[in-house]
Amino acid sequence: RGGEEALALSRAGVPFEIVPGISSALAAPAAAGIPVTHRGLSASLTVVNGHDADQHDWSALARSAGTLVFLMAVEHLEEIVDRLVSHGRPADEPAAVVQWATTPRQRTVSAPLRDIAAVARSEGLEPPAVLVVGPTVALSRALREAPEATPFPTTTTTTAVLAGAHG
Repeated sequence: RGGEEALALSRAGVPFEIVPGISSALAAPAAAGIPVTHRGLSASLTVVNGHDADQHDWSALARSAGTLVFLMAVEHLEEIVDRLVSHGRPADEPAAVVQWATTPRQRTVSAPLRDIAAVARSEGLEPPAVLVVGPTVALSRALREAPEATPFPTTTTTTAVLAGAHG
């Protein structure tokens, strides 16, 4: 996102600066413990705009063996799920909706693809949120339950870091 806004500012003669960041297509799954690729499960990632359904090749999306991430998708979950399943995506494939990713308000729900819209609706999920579809969604529970790494001390010396690195 940002292209439409930048173009409008440019046309209006308003100075602006683009500050690069991490797309929600990567940040949301990562924050929910969902790798977008994983050896043996998903070797590719397709990012899709969730609100222009008529512009997508649903057959190609359904056949894709990789992870699908739909941006701005919450208001169109039923339609997205219906189109994916009717074009051959497995109805029992893992899916998740991640709302307010990377913030203290983050919420994640997971369900089989056929149920994700109903689950998201029953949990009251609203924009901003992304939909993640693919086998890597199933890894999220194990990754979220992994023990957290012990953080480095807030102040340290080089010798302390090196000693810790060499065990």
